Amino acid sequence: MEIALIIAALMLCGVSVHYFCKANYCACTKAGDCDNPVNHYWLGAMLSAVLSLLLCCVALHVEKGTLLWLVLMTSCFSGAFISAKRSAKKRCFKSKQADALLTNEPN
Repeated sequence: MEIALIIAALMLCGVSVHYFCKANYCACTKAGDCDNPVNHYWLGAMLSAVLSLLLCCVALHVEKGTLLWLVLMTSCFSGAFISAKRSAKKRCFKSKQADALLTNEPN
């Protein structure tokens, strides 16, 4: 039973980080156009995080559950950060190759 609660908490941590990233992406790329989705994404992120914390605390009691929740959230955010960095590096590399073609053109 405890293992199932921890797995559910891990999935909710992942959902929370996903909604957090979606909210930040929407706020940065479409400022002013997506106020309602940003609010929904933020609400989803916070609700998922609170449910995850609740499941961790039920599974392992308050102190150990809170520590487990912090580890889960930290690992999910670290994974999202690493993924974003790798994605940005790939995107930057592809755009540099396209720019190199444009700069070598004769005038």
